This record gives sequence, structure tokens and C-alpha cells, in this order.
Amino acid sequence: MIFRSLKMAGFKSFAESAEVEIDSGLTGIVGPNGCGKSNIVEGLRWVMGESSARQMRGGEMDDVIFGGTEQRPARNLAEITLQLDNRHRQAPAEFNDVDELEITRKIERGKGSSYYVNAKPARARDVQLLFADTATGARSSGIVSQGRIGAIVGAKPVDRRTLIEEAANIRGLHARRHEAELRLRAAETNLERLDDVIAGLIEQRDSLRKQARQAARYRSVADRIRKAEAQFLLARWMAAEQDRDAATAALGAAKLDVGARAEIAARCATARSEITASLPPLRASEAEKAAEYQRLALGREELDREEARVTDALTQLANRQNQLTQDIARETSLLDDAKSAVARLADEAESLAVQIAEASPKQAAAGDVLEAARLTASQNEANLAEASAALRAAATTRNSLASRKQDIENRIQSANAALAQLSLETLLAEASQSDQAKQETEADFMAAKSALEAAEQALTDANAAAESALNAKRDSESHMTRLQAEIDALQYLLADLGDHDAAPIADQLSVSDGMETALAGYLADELAAPVGSGNQGFWREGSKASLSPPDGTMPLADFVTGAPALAASLAGVGVVDDASIAEALQFSLLPGQAIATKSGSLWRWDGFVRHANQSDKGAERIRQRRRLDTLQDDAAKAGQKLDQSGAIASSSETTLIAAREHLQACRSTSMQAEQAFGDSRRRAESEALKLAAGRDRAAELNTSLDELATSLANCEVEIAALADDAALGAGEAAARTAAETSRTALAEAMQAESRLADLVGTATRRQSSCNQEASAWQQRLDGASGRIAELEKRLIDANQEQHRLETLPETIAKQRLEIGDRLEIAEQNRQDAADALRLAETSLAEAESLQRDSDNALATARENQIRAEASEERCNATLAELKDRIADKLNCAPKDVAEIAGIADGEALAGLDVLEERVHRLIRERDNIGPVNLRAEAEMEDVAARITSMETERDDLIAAIGKLRAAISQLNREGRERLLKSFGDVNEHFKRLFKKLFGGGTAELQLTNADDPLEAGLEILASPPGKRLQSLSLLSGGEQALTALAIIFAVFLTNPAPICVLDEVDAPLDDSNVVRFCDLLRDICDQTDTRFLVITHHRMTMARMDRLFGITMEQRGISKLVSVDLQTAERIRDNAVA
Repeated sequence: MIFRSLKMAGFKSFAESAEVEIDSGLTGIVGPNGCGKSNIVEGLRWVMGESSARQMRGGEMDDVIFGGTEQRPARNLAEITLQLDNRHRQAPAEFNDVDELEITRKIERGKGSSYYVNAKPARARDVQLLFADTATGARSSGIVSQGRIGAIVGAKPVDRRTLIEEAANIRGLHARRHEAELRLRAAETNLERLDDVIAGLIEQRDSLRKQARQAARYRSVADRIRKAEAQFLLARWMAAEQDRDAATAALGAAKLDVGARAEIAARCATARSEITASLPPLRASEAEKAAEYQRLALGREELDREEARVTDALTQLANRQNQLTQDIARETSLLDDAKSAVARLADEAESLAVQIAEASPKQAAAGDVLEAARLTASQNEANLAEASAALRAAATTRNSLASRKQDIENRIQSANAALAQLSLETLLAEASQSDQAKQETEADFMAAKSALEAAEQALTDANAAAESALNAKRDSESHMTRLQAEIDALQYLLADLGDHDAAPIADQLSVSDGMETALAGYLADELAAPVGSGNQGFWREGSKASLSPPDGTMPLADFVTGAPALAASLAGVGVVDDASIAEALQFSLLPGQAIATKSGSLWRWDGFVRHANQSDKGAERIRQRRRLDTLQDDAAKAGQKLDQSGAIASSSETTLIAAREHLQACRSTSMQAEQAFGDSRRRAESEALKLAAGRDRAAELNTSLDELATSLANCEVEIAALADDAALGAGEAAARTAAETSRTALAEAMQAESRLADLVGTATRRQSSCNQEASAWQQRLDGASGRIAELEKRLIDANQEQHRLETLPETIAKQRLEIGDRLEIAEQNRQDAADALRLAETSLAEAESLQRDSDNALATARENQIRAEASEERCNATLAELKDRIADKLNCAPKDVAEIAGIADGEALAGLDVLEERVHRLIRERDNIGPVNLRAEAEMEDVAARITSMETERDDLIAAIGKLRAAISQLNREGRERLLKSFGDVNEHFKRLFKKLFGGGTAELQLTNADDPLEAGLEILASPPGKRLQSLSLLSGGEQALTALAIIFAVFLTNPAPICVLDEVDAPLDDSNVVRFCDLLRDICDQTDTRFLVITHHRMTMARMDRLFGITMEQRGISKLVSVDLQTAERIRDNAVA
């Protein structure tokens, strides 16, 4: 598969959608620290199935969702889509029918994540296996995150083994083996649970058999209870019918009494109604007379209040007249003051106007003088600045040229001295001598290397032979262990639990052609008896056979061997294939003869028939004994094979040790030769570099001397061309004097103009203030005249109101006399109406008393009627209740109860107490039986069926467990083979890459504790040029980083992945090693189809990329992606230059 692009939205700092195009070649990702570069790597790992929040640098998986900033709210959804090219059909079968794959992972805050393949939901495991089968994934060696180099250096050898596993691409095998082991444990657990369930069901079946017998007794007692309850309910029904008839007669008498009482009550109600009708007119007349009297009394009180109001109004009016007189006097005084102020302000404004007219022409003349002085001063200042600048520039130029001349002369002197010190002839002789020594040591190194390669090949062959022998021994041991385990289990099952001193006869005989069940069906438990003697029973030897099998049957004795004591018992037993044949032959059997079927059924001469039992222990014991004999023979053969494989493994181990010792010696010789070759090569290179540097230095010095001589001549010409400093100084002094004179004149003109401007401004502001004050006083003058007129009008109105109020007391006195006469007449009329109303109300009270008595009598009669109705209803309810109870208990109508009770005449029934006691006695008898399961027989049949079904399931589970164990063994065998092959490939690539990155040296990988490669550790040994072979942890930091890169790329070359991500792996490297690192990346990129994503801060790494993606953070906390295609940019530049 080919990776095309990675789209992210809402993931970590990428709040908005961003897409990284993953093209062929080298793609660089750059940006400042903390801008989100590593989030791209984590996004790629996350979409490929990473399930650990810690690996995502979070506390929980929801932390990968954009958490918001000060300006942007948090998002609730993160989504990443990875586009893959599947035209080569390398995906798993369920996804391998399309050319393009889109792997999408979404996570919603608080709801977990989900996977989609081409917009269809998928399991996380399916996605992880998809990438695992293509040598990549969330934790593959192709994704080198920050800290991965340090992790490899500090890891334990066992943890480093994962590198070889990734190269062997057996992570998928590990996952499948783990899944198979989980299934195996689950199957074994289910088998144990199933055995427990079967044992429990057998106990349940035996218990149900007892419950069925108890249920039969329960049904008998229940029938007797039904008959007794029928008699009791019939007696209660007849008694309830008699009570209902008596209640009906009482109800009729009560209804007649209620009718008579109701007629009397009606006559009393009519009389009361007539009296009540006469009361409303009398009450209305009395109320009307009382209202007239009240109205007149209120009128008299109102006249008194009106007289008091008039007196108060006159007092208030006199006070208001005095206040108005005072206000008119005050406003008149204010009017005189306003007239005086207006005249004074007019005189002052006229005087200010004269001052302004005299000062304005003087101010204009002073302004013209000021402008002329300002222009003169500006011109003089400009002249002074030009003269000063010219003087300073001349001095600066003269000093600079003098310094430059001195510097050129010093450089010429230094170059001549350096040229005199060079000795090219000596350097040439030393370089030739070093090159000769390098050629000699190189020949020695190539010879030692050839010997080392031959020793390594011999070790590889010895390793393969030892591993093959070890696998054969391990398989033999595993086979022997399984056989012994099954033998031990069968021996335990066949151990005699009764007579410990003698074995059952079933362990001595052999049965052929599957006749075990037929033999067990005939002898049953007698197969467990021993031969010769026993505590409970035994088979006695020496009995003679005097019978023969029935005609048309096969003799059972022909299929049984090894048990002479059974000869007489089996002589008259025949075997048939079909039960119908046995049924037909049973009645023709002679005494002692019997017929059995292969399924275990039995028909004897005396009429006894026993059907086959699915769990016949005797037949099973015979089969187990035969299986035990077979296993013991297989175990003997397996033991011989195990001894042979052990001897071969021991011989292979001896050969392997010798090969390792020879390899160590060759490696030591090779390391010494390589070290000598490296030293001589470095000396030769150093001498050649010195010679080349000397020649380049001499040419450079000669060229520099020519350039310096030319520069010295030009400097002398420029010094001669400089102007005279004295003339420039005199011009600058004259300009300074003129500028100071113009500054003095400008200051005097500015003072004169300022004084006149202040005078005119002050007079103008005061003139404006006078006009405003005069306007305000004029407004007060006009307002005072209006207020005086208004106050005089209000005083006239008050005088008129006083005259009107003084005439009112006389009118009020006349009205009071008139109301007093009318009030006496209204009092007399009100008293007459009240007397008539009291007489009528007395008559009404008497009528109401008579009506209450009649109503009480009627209520008593109606209560008696209601009691009678309630009694009848209770009787009916009792009958209905009895009817429901009869239907519930007996499931019949009341008319059919006598038939169930066995009573022809109801009078012959016993008393209710006797019948009820009989019912209770029978119920107690039923209760004494205890809990009863009425479905025991049906449940017993169901349990038997479940036992049969579960025994079938147990057989299926045993077969499945065997298949799972075989599958796990096959996966382990395949994993070991692939791991060992990949180890050799990785070791070769590691040696080559180590030499390329270090420019020499040697390195190798070793498996520690390699009895089982799947559990072995990986040790990394390295010898940089000039150093001895040592462990990775003993190297320097830079050497550790380069060695770790070598092992990472060795794994990668062994099993190339479609993508490789390197996150700042060049950080610990210097410039020269970065160049080697980039060259190695380019070589791997040319050899494979892998696409590289390189995150870096190094400028040299950036320059070697085919394209760059930049990560910026314009807003704090929000990453943004920009891209530059360097190859396209180079083509555009080349076209522009051409």
C-alpha cells in the first residue's frame, strides 16, 4: 500500500482542517518549538490504531480533541483521515476489493472513538491488523518519535527484541497467537464449567424423580379438598339465599312507611312557603323607610361640615392676600436694579470697542516683522548645518582612509610572512609515505574480513542446525508431555475405587469391532467386579460354557478376549444390529440366553428388557483401557525419539560452541586489522588534506597580495583628493555668527507680537462678557414687569372670592331648619314598617318548626329503608362472592356444585362449622406434604435432554481445545523461523549501515538466552573506528545516536514499510554526521518505495528535503500548515536563469 495524504481537523492544536500530502521522496516538516510538529506524528499514529492516552501525551483519550484558547472555544469532535493507494492489493481480504482506502478515526468528547474504512464502520482490531500486515502501525519501527533513540539505548535486551520482531513482521502472528490463547483459556474454562453443570443436572434429575412421586400424593389430597370445599360452599349458598329473601320483605315494609311520612312533610312545606312569600314586601317597605331617615340625617351632618369649610376658606384667603401684596413690592424693587445695571454695561462695552480699534493695526504690523525675521533665521540655520556637515564629513573621510591604508599595509606584511612559512615539498613527501602504509594495511584487513565472513557463515549454519535440533527436541518433549498427561488422566480414571487389592475384570479384557457398549449393556455393573476374590462380589474362574447364542445372532464371546472367567456368562449371548430383531427373538430364547444390540439394549430369556443408557460407565471404562494401552505404546516410541533428538541437539550445541569460538578469534583478528587500516587511512587522508590545504593556501596568499597592492594605491589617490580643512572651518564660523544674529532678532519680534495679541484678546473677551451680562439683565427686567402684572390680577381674584364666601353662612342656616322638620316625619314611618315585619316573621318561625318535625320523621323512615336496601345488597354481594369463589375454586356455576359435592338433597348437608373444619383438616394434610413440583416429570425429561446435549457440547469443546493448541504451536514455530531469518538479514544491514555512518568500524547483533528465540534478548555490540568492540551503553552520546539510527534503518531495510516518520532524530548529531544521515536517507529512498516524513530544526537537513511543510502558530495555541515544494522551486529558478 502507498500512503497518499493525512487530513486532520480538531486534533490537538489543529483547530481547523489541515492536510499533509505524503508524496514520494523526502518530505520535511519544520517550525519553531511548541508549534505542533509532533502532533502530525501523533495524528498518524492515532489514526493507525494507537489506544494509549499516555502515548498521545494525555491523561485520557479526550485530550486529543482541540481544547480551546483564549480566543477560540474548545471543539467536541476530532477527526483524522488517512488516504491509501491499494492498487497492488496488499490489504486484508475484507478491504482488498477497492483501489483506494480511506481510514478515518473520529472521537467525540465523552463518547469515545470510532473507525471507518471507506465510510463504513470498522473495528479497531481490523484497522490495527491492516497496518500490521504491511510492516507499519502505531508503534512500528518506521515511526521514530522523539526519545525513540534514547529508548533503544536504555532498553533491556529483551525489550530490544521487538526490533527484530518488527523486521520479521510477526506482530500479526503475535496478535493471532494471543487471540488463540485467549480462546484456549476460554474454552478450557467453559469445559470445566460444563462439567460442573452436567454434574449439577444429574443431581437435579435424581431430585426431580423423587419430586414426581410426591406430586402424585399431592394430587390425591387435592381431589378430596375439592369435594369438601364444594359441600361447604353449597351450604353457604343455601344460607345466603334464605337471608336475601328475609331482607327483601323488610325492604317492602320500609318503602310504605316512607310514602306516608313524605305526604305529611309536603303539607307543612306548603304552609311555610305561603308565609315566606309575604315577607319580601314588608322587608322592602321597612328598608325604604329606614333609608329615607338615614338620608336626611346625613344631609344635616353635611351642612355642618360645609359651614366649617367656609370658615377655613375665609382664613386662608386673607393670608394669601397679604402674601400677594408683599410679592408685588419685591418685584418692583428688582425692576429698578435691572434698569441701572443695563445702563452701566452699555458704557463699558463702548470703551472696550475704542481700545480694540486702536490695537488691531499695531498687531498686524508686528506679525509682518515676525514672519520676515523667521525666514531670515531659517535660511541662516540651513547654511550653518551645511557648513558643519561638510567639515565633519571631511574629517571622517580622512580618518577612515588613514585607517584603511594602515590595515592594508599590515595585511600585506602578514601575507608575505605566511607565504614564507609554507613548505610544500615536505608535505608532498609525508603524503606519499602515508598512502603506501594505507595500501599495506588495507590488504591485511581484506584478508581478515574474508576469514571473518567465512566464520560468520559457519556460525549461521551451526545456529540453524542447533535450532532445528532444538525444535525437534522441543517438539518431542511436548509430544511426550501430552501423551504422559493423557496417560496419567486415564490411569486416574481407571483407578479402582472399591476393591483396592484387585482390578475390575473390565481392565483385563479386550473388545473388538465396537462391541464395548453391547458388553456393558449385558453385564452392566458386574464389569466392575474383580476376578478371583472381592469384598462385595467377584468373578470365579473355572466355570464351563454350556449354552450357545440364539440362532440368527453373532456370538458376543467372539468379540471378547483376555477374560476366561466370562466364558460361561457370555456363551448364551448374541448380538444383533436392530432392536426389532431382538424384540421378535426374545420369546424364543432358552433359559440363560440373551440378545444385545451394539447400542447397549438387552433382551433376556426371562422377559426382562433394558434399553440403552447413554452414559454407560462400563463401556466407557473398556474404551478408556484400550486407549491407555495405545498411549503407553506411543509413549515408549516417543521416549526413544526424544533420546535420539536429545543426542542430536547436544552434538549440534557442541558444534555451535566451536563455531562461536572460531568466530570470536576471527572477529578479534579482523578488528585489529580494521583498526590498523583505519589508523593508516586516517593518517593518509590527513596528510593528503594537509598537502591540498597548503597548495590552496599558497594560491590564496598570492591572489590576496595582488588585491591588497591595488587597494593600497586606490587609498593613496583618495587621500590626495581631499579638500582643505582651514577653508571649511572659516566658512562654518561665518555661518554660525549670522545664525546667532537672526535668532536674536526673531526673539524680539516674537515678544512684541505676543504683547499686542494679548491686549486685543483680553479686550475682545471682556466686550463679549459685557454683552452677555447686559442681555441677562434685560431678560430679568422684562420678567419682573410680567410677574408684577400677574400678581395684581391674582389679588383682584382673591378679593372677589372673599365677598362670595361671606354670604354662605346665612344660606346654610335656612337649609338646617328645613331638614329637621322632614327628619321627624321619616322616623315615625320607619317605626310602623318595623312592627308589621316582626309579626310576619313570628308566623314563619312557627311554620318552620312544624316542617322540621315532619322532615325528621321522614328522614327516620328513609334511614330504615336504606338499612333494608343495604341488607339486601349485602345478601346479594354475599351470593356474588360465593358465586365467584365457586367459579374460582370449583370452576363451575352454583347450580352444579351439588353434583361436585356428591349431594342429592341440600337438607342432608352437615352444619357449616363441621364442613369448614373438614376443609381445614384436609388443607393441613396437604400442607404437611410440603412444597410440591407438579411439573417434576416434564422437568425431569427436559433435564435428561439437556444432559445429552451438553455431553455433545463437551465433546465439541475437547476437539476445539486440541485444534487451538495445534494452531498455537504452529504460530510459534512459524514465528521462530521468521525471527531467525530476519535476525540474520538485520545483522547484515546493521553492519553495512554502521560502517557507512561511521566511515569504518564494525558492529554486530547477538541474541542472548537464545534457547527460545521468541523469548531471547537482543544485545548491540559496536566498535567505532579506533575503538574496541563494546556494548552500546558504553559509547558516547553521538555514537549511541548513530548506532541506534543504524539498527533502526537496518530493521527498516529488512522489512520496508510504506512510510517512515523521523521526529528530530538529527538533533544530537553534528554537521558532518547530519550530512551522512541525509545521504543515508537519500540512498534508502532510492532503494525502496518508502515515503519519508522528517521533522527537523537543522538547516542542512531542510536543504536536502524534496519539499517542506511549515507549521506556524499565528494565534497562540492554534497550528497552521503551509507548504513549499523545493524541487518545483529549483526548476522555476533554473528556467528563470536560463
